[in-house]
Amino acid sequence: MAKLLVTGWIPEDIIGKYREQFEEIVLPDEKKTNYTVGEVSGMIGRFDVLFTISAFPFRDDLIEKAVNLKAVCNLGVGYDNIDVQACTERNICVINTPVSVCEPTAEFTIALMMSITRGTLMYDREVRETKRTASVCFFDRDIMLYGKTLGILGFGRIGQAAARKAKGLGMNIIYYDPYRKEDAEKEMDAVYCTFDEVLEKADVVSCHMPYTEENHHVIGAEAFRKMKKTAYFINVARGPIMDEPALVYAVKNKVIRGAATDVYENEPHISEEITKLNNIVLSPHIGSNVYEARRNMAWEALDGSLSVLAHARPHNLVNTSLMGQI
Repeated sequence: MAKLLVTGWIPEDIIGKYREQFEEIVLPDEKKTNYTVGEVSGMIGRFDVLFTISAFPFRDDLIEKAVNLKAVCNLGVGYDNIDVQACTERNICVINTPVSVCEPTAEFTIALMMSITRGTLMYDREVRETKRTASVCFFDRDIMLYGKTLGILGFGRIGQAAARKAKGLGMNIIYYDPYRKEDAEKEMDAVYCTFDEVLEKADVVSCHMPYTEENHHVIGAEAFRKMKKTAYFINVARGPIMDEPALVYAVKNKVIRGAATDVYENEPHISEEITKLNNIVLSPHIGSNVYEARRNMAWEALDGSLSVLAHARPHNLVNTSLMGQI
């Protein structure tokens, strides 16, 4: 039987389903939460499967030491923390969990959008500080989402799920994606636009693109200037897609009205400047951080890994060039 190493803690009631599938499972205890790169480096050699959690970096020396590894699975839709090319060269299958993260991340997108457009955090602070109601009303800042246009950058599973939820609020949907999604257009009456058209037309711009070297800082000063001055920007994708100082400047100088972000350019650290602005809602990269999602992500990872071990193609295989070698 195969051996599994997990870089982060997973509740026992979830991991219990794994135990009958693997000869050995090693993961940190609840108090430790995550293994360090150094700790994983000292263990990785004897394992067949690795689950990475919380953007744990699987690159360079770790890959070299993973002499028995057959699959690495990132519990999330993104996999920019994994050197896919190096894994492919060593016949290591890379797997993600795109289905499990979809709905919770889309829900959180709507939560961020509602929070920033209706000023819920500001009102919360106001009530706590003044101990009274309606002391200050922000009629010049808050907006009603009904009838407004949501522009989605990246119309994959999460982008489409967010669009469906926004459609239920009475919003109009426009989107940009390198690949046009005509079936989704018909379902949601969504309109395909160029990247710049989304920026120029949307009342709320929501980013759901996977991070690549090509789209590093694609949301920067120029992109913010193309948005409406009354627009809001939301990022639940990856931090390096946006130029964080440019976002701070845009919000601080009213190039756009406000923003909400769950991701940051230099995680786990964020700039001090961004924390000083009231019209940016911040969250600590927890878009899919609910128990049901974590459970489903773990099981999706398990299913994919067991497929690899059984020499079958998993639905969530990233480096598809290895298909014929599984």
